[in-house]
Amino acid sequence: MTSLISRQTTLQQQLQAARDIYARHGLSQNRIDEIAPLIAHFEIRIPLIGAFSCGKSSLLNALLGESLLSTAVTPETAVPAELRYGPERRFSGCLPDGQRLALTETDLRDNRLAPLLAGGWVEAQLPSPALATRQQLVLVDLPGWDSGVAAHERVIDDYAGRSFAYGVVVGVEEGALRDSLRRALLELAIAQMPVVLIISKADTRPPEDVQAVAEHLRADITALMGRAPLAIAITSARKKDIGKFEAALDTLQAQAGDIFETRIVDTYRSDLQHAAQHLGLLANQNNKDAAHIQADMDKLEQDIRAFDSRLQKETDALEAQVAPILGTIRLRVENALGGRIDMLTERALNGQNISDDILGTARLVIAEALRKEFEPAMQRYLDRLVDALPSRLDFNLNLGQVKLEGIQTDGGEFRWKTLAVTLAPVVAKLPHPLAQILAPLLPILGALLDSKADRQRQEIEEARQRERAKSGIRSALNNAVQQIDAQLRPVLSEQVQKARVAVARNIDIERNEVKATLATLAKALQQGEAEVAALRQCAQADIDRLHALLAELTPAV
Repeated sequence: MTSLISRQTTLQQQLQAARDIYARHGLSQNRIDEIAPLIAHFEIRIPLIGAFSCGKSSLLNALLGESLLSTAVTPETAVPAELRYGPERRFSGCLPDGQRLALTETDLRDNRLAPLLAGGWVEAQLPSPALATRQQLVLVDLPGWDSGVAAHERVIDDYAGRSFAYGVVVGVEEGALRDSLRRALLELAIAQMPVVLIISKADTRPPEDVQAVAEHLRADITALMGRAPLAIAITSARKKDIGKFEAALDTLQAQAGDIFETRIVDTYRSDLQHAAQHLGLLANQNNKDAAHIQADMDKLEQDIRAFDSRLQKETDALEAQVAPILGTIRLRVENALGGRIDMLTERALNGQNISDDILGTARLVIAEALRKEFEPAMQRYLDRLVDALPSRLDFNLNLGQVKLEGIQTDGGEFRWKTLAVTLAPVVAKLPHPLAQILAPLLPILGALLDSKADRQRQEIEEARQRERAKSGIRSALNNAVQQIDAQLRPVLSEQVQKARVAVARNIDIERNEVKATLATLAKALQQGEAEVAALRQCAQADIDRLHALLAELTPAV
């Protein structure tokens, strides 16, 4: 903790000096502006997920030592609650459009949160001792869910890009992962998201049964995600037995320093090195005269024109890859859904809603395919553009640096999973809705099952109706799969064009900085040796300051 706070303090103390250097030499402060709030308010979100009544809210109440979160909510009235440390108790309601609503502690306790049901959430700052020792962690009490695409989207899309790990809460009485939770874990595995396993209500079963459930869940999660849980906590909120839960949180808090280094310090260090590179031009260490400086400016413009042509060529090539990528996605979805026809038919004939199963399967396959097919294509595109950059514009481009509005999360990663949701309206608007196909079959089957007159004829009729249901489902699925192209093509094409615009914008900023630097140097050369010497002295002094700042960032050995 001390090391992390010390690191934050160092960076915050450096920011004004860095800003002064950037301003003095006309360098863009966008990079500093973007990272400053992340330095001041570094947080690691830990959403807790699980079924309704699995004990998440009770567990958090036990951690806080008070009954703050309502445990008597329904799926229709549940709102996410983000709990973080603060010196004073403060509660706010947050809406997706940025509007904030004043809340009282009583509103939260009594679940009087109706204005937040349309995608809102609660932010609670608490001077809790349990949070004070884990100030970088934000614990998120997410509404429990058994199914529902909208709930799944919130659990994954709203939090995966902003979180370091998830807490998977399973009541010991359940003993196994529900299908909805399994699908969520499979999608989190695609994003390589760590999880901690929390087994609640352990006091309701003998210790040997609890241990058996823990081992079964550990093995199941490991098989699903390809890695074991970071920690396993057996808990009982009723008996205030939460020591292992606190230990799991401490395991996550212990990694906060490393996360801060890779996500914040490394980026900030790169920004300072970028500034030092530009000031090296002003220092004119190669003693170039005005003619050579002008030649550099002309060469830069020539190289930029060549790069612009290369940018368009590479963008066209990436756009051409969209069609085969979509073909691969369509085939994978078709195979995945086709392999579940029998299971979907059984569920439908038993009166179960299968739309969530269909959409959950399609979403998972699309998310995985986009990660494996589209993201590498995008990275190769950026890599080729880096190779083509003029030598004066020596900086890196990667998926985290190229910001695509509308699909990027706070964590700097693409929200590929958002694209998968485009299949939802396709299923909803199928020309042969599954409900219409299956509804007439259920009373027929019910009547057949009640009749004992002719068992053989009943079995034949059941098989016939089953095949008819399967055929209807297969037709509906084929219709959905065939529309994947139409749904996803414009989304992927838009991302390609946004990437091109983002690259061009970054190049333009960089070019203008280099041009301004060279122009300043050329002007000084025209005004005489004294002006050049003063400019060189100022630039070299700021280079030395930047190197001193960079030296402060070097971890102690």
